[in-house]
Amino acid sequence: MKRRVAGALLILFAVLAPLNCRRAESAQKDPVEAQAEDAFVEYLRIDTSNPPGHETAGAKFLQQLFAKDGIEAKLVGANPDRQGVYVRLKSKESKGALLLLSHIDVVPADAARWTNPPFEGTRSGGYIWGRGALDLKSLTIAQAMAVIDLKRRNATLRRDVVFLAVPDEENGGAEGLGALLDNSPDLFNGVEYVLNEGGSAETVVDKVVAWGIEVQQKTPLWLRITTEGMAGHSASPPVDGGAVAKLVRALAAIDKIETPYRLAPDVKKTIEVAKKTRRDPASRKLAAITDPLDPVRVEAELPVGYRNLLRDTITISHIVAGTSVNVIPADASADVDIRLLPDASPAQMLTTVRQAIGSEADVEVLLTSEPVPASNANTELFQILKDVMQRSERGSVVYPVVGLGTTDSRWFRARGITAYGIAPFKVNYYDIDSVHGTDERIRAKFFGEGVRVMREVVSDFCTVP
Repeated sequence: MKRRVAGALLILFAVLAPLNCRRAESAQKDPVEAQAEDAFVEYLRIDTSNPPGHETAGAKFLQQLFAKDGIEAKLVGANPDRQGVYVRLKSKESKGALLLLSHIDVVPADAARWTNPPFEGTRSGGYIWGRGALDLKSLTIAQAMAVIDLKRRNATLRRDVVFLAVPDEENGGAEGLGALLDNSPDLFNGVEYVLNEGGSAETVVDKVVAWGIEVQQKTPLWLRITTEGMAGHSASPPVDGGAVAKLVRALAAIDKIETPYRLAPDVKKTIEVAKKTRRDPASRKLAAITDPLDPVRVEAELPVGYRNLLRDTITISHIVAGTSVNVIPADASADVDIRLLPDASPAQMLTTVRQAIGSEADVEVLLTSEPVPASNANTELFQILKDVMQRSERGSVVYPVVGLGTTDSRWFRARGITAYGIAPFKVNYYDIDSVHGTDERIRAKFFGEGVRVMREVVSDFCTVP
């Protein structure tokens, strides 16, 4: 009897042991991904809000992260408070180098409106919370761990791998990447490819249905509108209403500028590829993008993200005026964020704005750039991105997209260097709205998976098979 019981227990153990092992194995995190998550949480705790900047604190953290694995990382940039960090792993071959690019700065956060404090890197409810969780400290850590992984494996490189995290991207990049390209061009010797932010991962019920690799983006035109008037007691306003009234009239005129829907060539090209590639339910909306466009159908059938790919956008984003209710200020100002389709002329829009507001206000250009050519999607790197992304999410599709935002990729495209914007992390639609908003967060599980995607892309493209 005891032998039969013992035998039965042995059989039961033999059946259940592999299952328990698999459970234990699945519950145990990959060591690189576990370290990445810890580093990510620490990095989120460093306040690098821009303004004011102070990105050097973040750069030093990254420098120390690399130093733990014996990787030399140097601080770069002339302003001691606003430096970036630079790493280069050298190969013995002369293939074009890959630059892993990201930015250290984040937009400011109003802590009073957040569920979890924006600079504590809170782990809660399966999420990691903090300003920069999606834009862009998650990508920075994923890129850093890809470099560290190469060093730990003593991988044989077939091209140099460069890591660069810069300041000032959120304010246009002139004091960050722009300054480095002008003052330290040797940092970019041999760079032929750039991987940066800007892509998309359209997710439905935790599964990516479509990965967008950004090859082109809208052109920025940031303006400051300033008015002046007679200061005094608000009980006795001047005939023209004073500086604030003038500013209100100027902004109303700008808000009335028409930006009709149209199909820019680069947008048309990527939409045609998307229509041929995508088969998920959401892709049916693309049928509303016809040539020529039907504005009524566009308004009725397309979500706002797609609509904004078919027009220039004008957003009044920041207003400064006055000190108290009973004082008429001597001046007032507002910042206006204009994003132009890739083929549009910033000079022409600037003329339109000035004509709209007339002589009541002055216009200062804060940021602009000329249109640049799109990056070619027919490269080995694009194919590797496609292979890795589809491996990570079976049944997904990958195609080139035009981005709504402005990133540092434009500096490289202007120089003829291939730059792709990628989003290696799954993000559900209800989380993506937290970018530049309240309660920015990323799923911890999705973060780990994105770290894995980045490691595989860098390894496949840069190491000897």
